[in-house]
Amino acid sequence: MLSFRRFPPLALAIVLVAAALVATTWATGRTVTKALSAASEGQAIDVAQSVRNDLADLSGEPSPDDIDRIGRDHADKGLTYLALLDGRGRVAAGYGTPVGSAPPYFERRQRDIQHVKDRVRIDWHINFKRGFGGRGPRLQYVALEVAPLETEALRASARRTFVVVALTALTLLGVAIGLTRRELRRSAELAGREREKRLASLGEMSAVLAHEMKNPLASLKGNAQLLAATLPAGDKPRAKADRVVDEAVRLEKLMQDLLAFVRTGQLQRTQVSPAAIARDAAGHQVEIDDRAAPPAWSLDAGRIREVLANLIDNAVAAGPPVLVRVFTERARLVIEVIDRGPGVPAADRDKIFEPFFTGKTRGTGLGLAIAKRMVELHGGSIAVFDNQPTGARFRIEIPEA
Repeated sequence: MLSFRRFPPLALAIVLVAAALVATTWATGRTVTKALSAASEGQAIDVAQSVRNDLADLSGEPSPDDIDRIGRDHADKGLTYLALLDGRGRVAAGYGTPVGSAPPYFERRQRDIQHVKDRVRIDWHINFKRGFGGRGPRLQYVALEVAPLETEALRASARRTFVVVALTALTLLGVAIGLTRRELRRSAELAGREREKRLASLGEMSAVLAHEMKNPLASLKGNAQLLAATLPAGDKPRAKADRVVDEAVRLEKLMQDLLAFVRTGQLQRTQVSPAAIARDAAGHQVEIDDRAAPPAWSLDAGRIREVLANLIDNAVAAGPPVLVRVFTERARLVIEVIDRGPGVPAADRDKIFEPFFTGKTRGTGLGLAIAKRMVELHGGSIAVFDNQPTGARFRIEIPEA
């Protein structure tokens, strides 16, 4: 996932411009929406006042024909609904079809304005004079709904503007992400080339050291072994001679690991059985799950076997039983080595693949670095995760050649 800290300056500037553009448009849109809402209410109030005047011009309580005529007279102003309601909210006379509903009796005020969907509804009460012989004015309610005319067009235009701005911002964000990914790829390529240069220098130095130390180290180990063979077992001199032999063997192992780590060269890839390689690298304490393994995959069998042998040895040392799973996922060969040990602390999960990083007292710290290099030569990746309930899970993914 991309982080703003990793954005190059140009991409970050583009992101900030896009964010400012969206924020400004959003704030402007809210202001326009409020203004349009006020304009819609103003239009509805103007229509309501005209309807009120028409009702006042009547000599008495309006008939259904009066309500229908008044509604048609003001239809060109946006009037879509006009009704005369009794105290219980029942329509005595009406024009058009309502979108909203009358408020409850106990909530009705002198005038009630509300926005219902795309219309403005106004309810108010009115006293109509009764005809000759009546008993005084009768309280009734008038309700109307007005569909804003110009304001709806302006609102639609504002929505279109916001959509255009949003698409522009998304385009700018896509450009910024593209620039960032390109910069990250370039940085990774530069880092890779620099790493290869360092490894090449280390390889040359290691080859020279190995050549210069090979004969002296072999002589030292051979003479120490001969000396140890002449001394009685259990004596201090014998223990010291054995210690010399052990240290000479450790130095040989270190030299071999160092040469293996810096070794480059072409892979000898052939179509081989990944399950067979896993079984060949595993020991008696290892369970192999190859039910979903592919029949063949393009691999350098020797190097992958070396990788698995290293991972399996570490897993057995961490905590058996050890399980090796071989399967495919998203056109990739996946090999997992799972143990029941204490696991790998989260802070060390990237460091353990670095050269000379080790938690063992007598380890060289090159085993996992060699494994990572061998997997990367195959175009794959290796990582470590938690295993439930305990242990570590090393996962290798290798794409098709």
